[in-house]
Amino acid sequence: VKLVAFDAAQPEIDALRRGTIQALIVQNPFKMGYEGVKLAVRAVRGDRASIPKRVDTGVTVVTKENLDSPEVQELLKERR
Repeated sequence: VKLVAFDAAQPEIDALRRGTIQALIVQNPFKMGYEGVKLAVRAVRGDRASIPKRVDTGVTVVTKENLDSPEVQELLKERR
């Protein structure tokens, strides 16, 4: 049985390192905030037609193998 968790609180990261969890699906809160503010500025400026109904800011699949990569560590640093 494989166990996959959503997001990356420290207990989940620890469980991933131990092998209790096989993967984490991690959001990018900075990108979510950045895109939200960018679209809010468009709305305030009256450019509502260019604002999509849905914005996918993506997720990253974090495994034991890529947990210590620079890209994943950059994503996780805000959670510490």
